[in-house]
Amino acid sequence: MRIPWWSAVLVSTAIGAGIGVAVAAAGHVDYTAEAKVVVQAKAGPAAIRALLPNVRELATSSLLSGNVDSTLRLPGSPDDLQRRLHASVAPASQVIVLRLSDSERDRARQIAQESAVVLTQLVPARFRTPPLQAAVLDPAHVVAQQGRHFWRDALIGAAIGVVVALAVVLTRRGLPTTAPRDEKLAAREQTLKERVELVTRRERELAKRAGEVAKRERAAADLEAQADASLEAARAKAVEPAPPPEPAPEPVDAPPPAAPVLDGSGLLPTLGELELLVQARRADSPERAQEWADYLFYLREHAGPDGRLPGHFSGLVQDVFGDLLE
Repeated sequence: MRIPWWSAVLVSTAIGAGIGVAVAAAGHVDYTAEAKVVVQAKAGPAAIRALLPNVRELATSSLLSGNVDSTLRLPGSPDDLQRRLHASVAPASQVIVLRLSDSERDRARQIAQESAVVLTQLVPARFRTPPLQAAVLDPAHVVAQQGRHFWRDALIGAAIGVVVALAVVLTRRGLPTTAPRDEKLAAREQTLKERVELVTRRERELAKRAGEVAKRERAAADLEAQADASLEAARAKAVEPAPPPEPAPEPVDAPPPAAPVLDGSGLLPTLGELELLVQARRADSPERAQEWADYLFYLREHAGPDGRLPGHFSGLVQDVFGDLLE
C-alpha cells in the first residue's frame, strides 16, 4: 500500500516538533536580578566620578562576595558567586548597577539585594579621602528570564521534519519510471514502509534518550551542589573570615587628640573622634587595636551624618573604648 506524500510530510513534521519540545523541556531557566546603588559625597559629583571605577571594582571583589555568601549561606563557593556578579556604572550618573543570574527567581533577587546592602557598608569604610557614602537607589528585582523556548524549538524540529519528508518524497519520485513487475513494486513499497517506520522509531528513541540525558544532568548537578555545600561548610569551620584592613597610621609628629568623654546629657563621642583615639593608642595597645577597628566598622552603619552615635550605644562605647576615654 502506497503512503500519500502529504501524509508522510505531516507525520515527519509532528515527530520533529515533538523532538523540539523534548529538547526545550530538558533545558533550564536563568533569572537575572538587578539592584542599583547611588554613591554620594560632600565634595560633589566631580570628586565621585573619578572614584566610580574603584567602587565598581569593590562591588565585584572577593570581599563583597565572601560577605554575601557568609550571610546567605548559598550553595556553591564565594568564587562562583564572584564570577556571576557583575557591576557597571550607569552612563552620566553616580549609580552602580549590580546584576546577577541564578536558576531560582527569589534567590537571584535576594543575592542582588544583599550585594547592594553590603556595598553600601563597604564604600564609606574603604573611601575616606574624600569620604564617600552609598545608599540603595533601586531595590533588587528580576529584569530578565532566559531558558526554555518551546515554540522556537518546536518550530525548528517541525522544519527539520518537513525537510526530511520532502527529501524522501523527491527521492521516491526520482526513481526510474520504467514499469517493473508487480513483485518488484510491492517489494520496494514494503522496503520504503519499513524505512519510514525505522526512522520514526529512531526519532522516538532519540527523544526518549534526550529526556534521560537531561534527567541525568539534573541529578549530577544536584549531587555537585550538595558536594559544594558540604565543602563550603567544612571551609567555613576551618577558615576564619579575613579581618578588615587596618586604617592608615597617623603621622608621628601629630599631637594626640583630646579624649572625648561621656557628659551628663548622654552624648557620645563621634566615630571620627574614636578613630583618632584608636590611631593614637595603636602602638601602645597593639593587642586591642584590631578589636577597636572591628567595632568602629560595625558601628559606622548606625552613626548619623555627623558621625554621632545614638544614646543607647553608650554602654557599648564605655565597655569597648573605656580605656581610651579615661
